Amino acid sequence: MNLQLERESNVALYHQIAEQIKDRIADGRLPPGAQLPTVRQLAAEAGVTRLTIQNAYGELQSGSWIEATVGRGTYVSRAINPARRVANIGLDVSPDAVINDIVQLHDVAGLRSMASASPDATLFPAQEFWSALGAVAGDLAAVVNYGSSQGDPDLRIELAKWIKERGIDAEPEQILVTNGTAQGLSLVAQALTRPGDVVAVEQPTYLGFLHTLKAQGLQTVAVPMDQEGLKLDALERIITQQRPRFLYTIPTYQNPTGACMSLARRHQLIDLSERYGLIIVEDDIYGRLAFDGPPPPSLKALDRSGLVIHAASFSKLFMPGLRIGYVAAPSPLSRQLLSLRRATDLCSPPLLQRALAIFLRVGAMKRHLRRVLPVYRERRDTAVAALGRYMPPGVTWTEPAGGFCSWLTLPAEHLFGDLLQESLRAGWAFAPGEAFLTGRSAHQHV
Repeated sequence: MNLQLERESNVALYHQIAEQIKDRIADGRLPPGAQLPTVRQLAAEAGVTRLTIQNAYGELQSGSWIEATVGRGTYVSRAINPARRVANIGLDVSPDAVINDIVQLHDVAGLRSMASASPDATLFPAQEFWSALGAVAGDLAAVVNYGSSQGDPDLRIELAKWIKERGIDAEPEQILVTNGTAQGLSLVAQALTRPGDVVAVEQPTYLGFLHTLKAQGLQTVAVPMDQEGLKLDALERIITQQRPRFLYTIPTYQNPTGACMSLARRHQLIDLSERYGLIIVEDDIYGRLAFDGPPPPSLKALDRSGLVIHAASFSKLFMPGLRIGYVAAPSPLSRQLLSLRRATDLCSPPLLQRALAIFLRVGAMKRHLRRVLPVYRERRDTAVAALGRYMPPGVTWTEPAGGFCSWLTLPAEHLFGDLLQESLRAGWAFAPGEAFLTGRSAHQHV
């Protein structure tokens, strides 16, 4: 099979093997029904243990890439037909539909998705996190019952230390643990608005929050951006003319552009916020994923008047399925958020909260980031170099200094629907830029 393994890589050998077999299946070198080597044969050929091959085959089976029958062997699944499963992908580019498409793409064998800004599951620090889970076993009484709606006390203590490193002074009592950043942002929107109110957002911005605002009956007004971040003259006009209830921003490695607001622009935004009493909701979910030196301070760290609400989670750092986020807000608002949380969702899973508290306390999260950030930086460099090599004239793109997003702008004459379907037929997926916009654009975006 001629596998090329990088034995010094952070990526486990079994996953490298599984990925290379997926490549061969996706491009047709291993067609449906093709027989794979036995575990013994492939282990000898690749120079690895049989357990490594068993784990690789197990990963492929769990993803429905291959089928194994005792006594007959292992074969490429005949059910693989990405073209049929993705025929309706991209037909509706509303935020709700695109979110659904992105989730579906994860389950399509033979398809590589660049539509989801998520960490690489193969880099998950399994041993250290399982160790943290095991440590919870000594205190089962604290995790088998319902937990605090505000969040596990031990976790909130660790979170206060964690955000202190982003320059934020918050007591554990001011921190609300949520089911991911999405729930935190939804609670904030409920607390600050009533149906029909206006919310200012970046253009473009995170499609998930656009969907949340629409579901809550809120209107959005777009604030354009330049290379330094939000255009503050445009924001000031919006403040005086439309009186938004708050501004939602992802100032550090923004989704979907990857842009990072300059330090000078951050200070100017805080000044503008104080001048008009504008509440800023800061989504800092990518703030720790810095590739080219330390990130700028969070907006909350620059806040002098209690007008900045800070939300983040651990989904992008190492584990989307953990579903643990947090909101740091001034005390009166934090009490209101807690009341809303109790009305909709009693608590986040105590077991996972306590395990995360241990994971943070022993420094495992910092060690994990030290390991993975060089990997992500190298991948960013590879992607940017490939764009420069292969993109035709007229296409532009952002070069992020952190996070997982890059924003491509195509000439107006390109037909996006055709481009997406051609890409899907070739085994690749990306997110349509239109879903991240509040209105029409003169260009097509990816």
